[in-house]
Amino acid sequence: MNTKVNHSRLYSLLRLIGNLKQHYGGMICAVVCGIFNHLFTISISALCAYMVGLALEKKILYSWKLLFIFLCTFIIFRVISYFMEMWFAHDVAFKVLADLRIMLLESVERVSPAILLNMRSGQLASTLMSDVELLEWFFAHSFGSVFVAAAVSVALLAFLGWLHPILPVIMLIFIAILVIIPFAMKKKADEQGAYVRRELGDANAVTMEGLQGMKEILMLNNVEAYQKKNRKYMQKMYDSQYCYGKRLGTEGALLQLTVGLSTLCIMAVAAGLVFKGQLAFSYYPVVMMVAGLAFNPVLEICNTARNFGLIFAAANRVFQVIEAKPIVEDRGQPVDTSRLESGICFEKVSFRYGQDLEPAVKDISFTVKAGQRVALVGHSGSGKSTCVNLLLRYWDVESGTIRIGGKDIREMTMDNLRELTSVVLQDVYLFNISIRENIRLGKEGATDEEVEAAAKAASAHEFIKELPQSYDTAAGERGLALSGGQRQRIAIARAILKGSPVLVLDEAVSSLDSENEAEIQRAMENSYKGFTTLVVAHRISTIMSADMLVVLENGCVAGVGTHEELFRTNKVYRSLVLPQIKGDCPC
Repeated sequence: MNTKVNHSRLYSLLRLIGNLKQHYGGMICAVVCGIFNHLFTISISALCAYMVGLALEKKILYSWKLLFIFLCTFIIFRVISYFMEMWFAHDVAFKVLADLRIMLLESVERVSPAILLNMRSGQLASTLMSDVELLEWFFAHSFGSVFVAAAVSVALLAFLGWLHPILPVIMLIFIAILVIIPFAMKKKADEQGAYVRRELGDANAVTMEGLQGMKEILMLNNVEAYQKKNRKYMQKMYDSQYCYGKRLGTEGALLQLTVGLSTLCIMAVAAGLVFKGQLAFSYYPVVMMVAGLAFNPVLEICNTARNFGLIFAAANRVFQVIEAKPIVEDRGQPVDTSRLESGICFEKVSFRYGQDLEPAVKDISFTVKAGQRVALVGHSGSGKSTCVNLLLRYWDVESGTIRIGGKDIREMTMDNLRELTSVVLQDVYLFNISIRENIRLGKEGATDEEVEAAAKAASAHEFIKELPQSYDTAAGERGLALSGGQRQRIAIARAILKGSPVLVLDEAVSSLDSENEAEIQRAMENSYKGFTTLVVAHRISTIMSADMLVVLENGCVAGVGTHEELFRTNKVYRSLVLPQIKGDCPC
């Protein structure tokens, strides 16, 4: 899976516009209201300037009442059109941002957990939040403004042409210069924008790592080292933003210089026309006012275009995630899972996490009969968790086949596979909702009685009842309001409530003491009687409770059998369990 593809500005622009297709009606309304907003704004100023010109010629007394009525009317319509423009533009923008966030989360779901091999979680969070938020500028303040500026500019140039044909020619020259300036600095803006977003993502990642690992940082007395690392990344982020801001200031200064020169030029030309009698004196203030305000719509686009480097860099990062191709493609056909037996079979399975890496597992073959409890044992890095990842189709095998109930898991849908399996991992994640709702995630719509029954089966009911609000107590951020053992028991209760025929336990009882582990083992034996269980284990108590053991070493099967058989015949297995056995060998 590649998340490093850099799209061109044109590609990103077309993709952004494509996301508006369901909201064209609202965007058209925003553009129309924007046109009227600018026209009424300019009309108010032009009318005031015309009234000043009439006053200087002492002609205001003849028409001031009618002009005042027009002025009040323009003000009212300007307020209404401004309100409607903001309403429609932001309504469309926020709807599109919501669509993008949904698409991003759906994409992350498709490519997880492989995406985290190439992208830090902090960078991914930065894309999901700040990069998407930055795109609000494009949808609410950029896209529609192009059409507004074009329409308003044409109308004002036509009006100036009606006053005198030389005036729109001068205005066109300076408008062209205004448009050229952002395009001339486009390459640098794109490079700096990508640099800023990349450094911001890295800084966010370091901050998130610090927040998530604060307990470890404090326990290891590593605060100074982390602060040094944090300052380094914050300095790099500042350096990128400083360079971007310097270019932004240069570009803004050139735009303002162009507007100032145009004002001087129009002022001189209009004064000459008045002197020659080709322009009425009462229109001179009008020309100056309209000429100054005519740049406003174009300046809005140019000022936004100054930030296009950031906007399109953010868009590029968003579309990299949305378009990331999953390693595992859901091409299977739906099957009736109720008719499948729960037996598991690995047939000559091989897999590596990258083309340049050594195989994590090689030609692994073993069978777990329906209703059997099998433990995968081995030293760290032997391939136990890889077998679990492949069974759950986080990745697909390079060669070989994995079957459940005789069916290749690649030939069924991912929904079918998830129906068949319940998983409890060593690193348990609980959401910051009530304990009841955390358990109920295992089965949508489960009754309170079913939730409590699952908690009792997982030996969690007693400690839950002692919490301040019992089952309605919030678990806290990532479940940190609970101990590690309590979190694991809730996760086990969640798996029990789900009731899938295949249960996968990846060091699921590692945080429990011996008494609680034994209690949960007994409870789960009753709850999961007749179900198939695959356990990744290191503890001798968990190992000995299994019906059969599969010993892994360096990604290969080093032995298959019961505890007694392997202890007598398998050197690898003996080296694993002997350090845990005290006193006489129970074999």
